This record gives sequence, structure tokens and C-alpha cells, in this order.
Amino acid sequence: MISILYLILLPLVFGLLISLLNKKWSSGIALAGAGSTLFFFIFFLSQFDSSKKIENEFSMPWIPGINVDLHFGLDSLGLFMILLSTLVVPVGILASIKYSNYRRKSYYVLMMTGLSALIGFFSAQNDLTFYVFFELALLPFYFMVLMYGGADRNRALFKFFIYTVFGSFLMLAAIIYLRSLATIGIPSDWSMLYDIELSLKSQTWILAGLFIAFAIKSPLFPFHTWQADLYSEGDRPAIIIIAAVLSKMGVFGLLRFFNVVEDAIHQYQTPLIVLCIIGILYAALIAWRQSSMTRLLAYSSLSHMGMIAAGIFTASLSGLQGSLFQMLSHGLVAAGLFMVVDSIMFRTNSSSIYGSSGIASSQPRLATYFFVLCLGAVGLPLTSGFIGEFDILLGLTGVKLIFALLAGLSIILGAIYTFRFYQKSMFGEANSTNSNWSPITLNEEYALIILSILVIALGFFPASWLDLADQAVSSFVQIKSKLQ
Repeated sequence: MISILYLILLPLVFGLLISLLNKKWSSGIALAGAGSTLFFFIFFLSQFDSSKKIENEFSMPWIPGINVDLHFGLDSLGLFMILLSTLVVPVGILASIKYSNYRRKSYYVLMMTGLSALIGFFSAQNDLTFYVFFELALLPFYFMVLMYGGADRNRALFKFFIYTVFGSFLMLAAIIYLRSLATIGIPSDWSMLYDIELSLKSQTWILAGLFIAFAIKSPLFPFHTWQADLYSEGDRPAIIIIAAVLSKMGVFGLLRFFNVVEDAIHQYQTPLIVLCIIGILYAALIAWRQSSMTRLLAYSSLSHMGMIAAGIFTASLSGLQGSLFQMLSHGLVAAGLFMVVDSIMFRTNSSSIYGSSGIASSQPRLATYFFVLCLGAVGLPLTSGFIGEFDILLGLTGVKLIFALLAGLSIILGAIYTFRFYQKSMFGEANSTNSNWSPITLNEEYALIILSILVIALGFFPASWLDLADQAVSSFVQIKSKLQ
């Protein structure tokens, strides 16, 4: 059986080629590297046996004195997010090609390094490997924003850096504390970690540290204040990947550590869900008032991440399954919407919704892809967004009906601000810039076609992915009578 290590290293090989060869080939080599990684992963996917706990494992000693290994493998949970990573990174590369005259080789080396780190993170099979790649995955995109972001990028990155360092400290402290409580051997994988018997008090402290760390990364309310600035000032192709994939790392962490703190989640379920619902509605209302396209999408993402976290905290099979499916769906939709915004801003040099009116008259295909992605964003039936949200609301109903009703209100608010965004930017009176702008490139169109098709396909044919999500949840959640 082929080791997952080959999939992790493949983007690095292409990154090395980029650094050695002529700059003019950099974007093409990066696209070939991301495409090869996607096809290699599809091969893994075709061979994946969901009845097995982990496949394609690789392990090597890292710190032998304390029995710490670098341990990777493919399981049902990580499979969802590796698929998302290998789909979205090529989209980011396709978006960047129109800027290629301004990109150095280092840009695409960072892109390949980021893809490798993301695969390593989502395939990590113990807590310390998880932590190391949790940090490593951020660095390439941090430097992409630092080198190629907007005029105010330093302020946005400083705020993000302060938040991230604080969250990383809490996460490491929680992991060290958790490992100190192991009484039989040193945990070398997730199953051994899950077997540690913890008191409710210990679980509470661990949950507090992990929740804040993961809430910063996603982000979740009220640890979100870095997000809108970074999304507005960051390099836009990099932000496509940050919004679509890196934002899922936090909620993915909640799923990975769910078994460790399950009793604490049940104990504090109500305040956790209430906090998520406050964030869902707050972000939706703020998004409604935005005139900047990037800030609107930032707050929209914040609202959706709150919904995903609420589904996890229901501790129900439907809520957990819906959250995992919604992570995949939202990643595809977010990548598409940020791709559309990047296309508009590249040609208008404006992030204002009002400054891009009338685009549909000259760019009908772009307007069509944008419309499909908006349908997915608002969770219209027969789109991918509906499936996950329905399961999450079902899980919330099992906790308290009022929670489902309040969370469901965000769907109405989301439809209002999303279609307001669509109407203001695509229709109305076109100014001279928008009526004469250059057509979207084939690279942009290919990416938008693929994302639009996936949003519809997952909505029409969700069964196999829901089965896989169910197996993923069942494989790492200790099914108790509380679970529904």
C-alpha cells in the first residue's frame, strides 16, 4: 500500500522544481504540481476502504526519548479536508496566473509548501504531529500575504499574529496537560489519546484551551476581529485558500479532539451553542451592512463557521455529520465567491459593491457562475449548502427547538445580504469601466465551472458523502445514549 508520505511530499517536489527552473514556468509547474496531487489523492480515494480505521499510514520516530512519532494516515475524517485542500489550491493558482508578471518564484514555492503542510495537518494521527502541522500550515500563507498583500497588510498581519501566538500557546498547554494525565504508557496515536480517563474538571480545562485556540483559527465569535482586515488586505489568491481551507482547521480540531472532551462538551453544551448562535446572527447582521465585497464575505464566513461549530456542539450524529459535510461545502462555495471577487477587483481596482454594478451585461458567464455559488451559499435545496445546514438544524432541534429557530434565522439573513451583493454588483447601471472590462480568463472560467458543478453535484448526489461522513463521525465519536 502506498504511504500517505508520498502525497505529502509531492507538492514539495514541484516546489523544488519551481525554485530551480526559469521563473516564466513557475505558475505552470505549480499548477501541474497541484493537479498531480489532486489526481494522486483521487487514486487514494478510489482505493480507500472506509471499514478500516486508518489506511496509507506512515510513522517515523521524532523524539524517541518521550516516544513521540511523526504519524500520518488517511481516515474518513481527514479525507474530507484533504479533498477540499487538493481542490482549492489549484483554484488559488489559477486565480494567481493573471498576476504572474508580478509574482516571483517564491510565491509558487510557498503555495506548494502550503499544500504539503495542509495535507500533513489533515492526515496527522497524533496530537503533537497535529500541533506541528497546525503551525506549519499557516506560515506559507502568512508570507504570501506579507509579500503580496495590500497597503495595510502589516497592521492586519500583526493583529492576526498576536491572536495566533496566544491561541498556539493555549493549544500546546492543553496538549501537554492532557499528556501528563496519561497513566498507561505515552499516547502515540489518537486512539490511545482517547483512552485516557479524564475527570470532568480536567476535560473542562482542556476544552477551554483548545476551544480558544480553534476559535481563533476558524475564527469563531468573539475571537474574529483579525478576520475582516486580513481578508481585505491579503493577497487575494492566498485569501481564497485561507477562507476555504485554513478557516476549517479550527473546527476540524474540535472534531479531532471531540472524544477527549466529550463529557465537558455535554456539560457546557448550552453556553457553547448560545455563543455560536450569537456569532451566527451577529456576523450575518454585520455582513448585511457591508459595502466592501471582501468584508461582506469575511463576515459571511464567520456566520457559516458559527453554524458548523454549533453542529459539533450538539454532540449528535446528525449535527456532527452535517458539520463535516458543511465544511466541505462551504470550502467550495467560499473558494468560488472569493474567486469571483478577485476577478472583479482585478478589473475594477475597487472592493466596493456599488463600484462594480452592471457587470452581468458584459460578463454573463461570470454572472451565471456567481449566481450558482450564491445559491450554494444560502443553502438552497439541491445545492451542497442545503445538505449540511439541514443536518445541523436537525441536531440543534434535538437540543432545543429555539436553538434551531435562531440558527435558521441566519439562512434568511444570509439570503438577504447574499442576493443584495449579487444584485448590486451584477445589475444596475454599468459605468464605463465595468462595461468595457476584459473578459474573465480561461483559467478563471475553468475554476468557476468546476466549483459550480461541484456545488450542484453535491446537492443532487450527497448520499455517498453523507455515508462517509457518518462513518467518520462513528469512527471517532464514542456513541453514547446521548447521541441522536
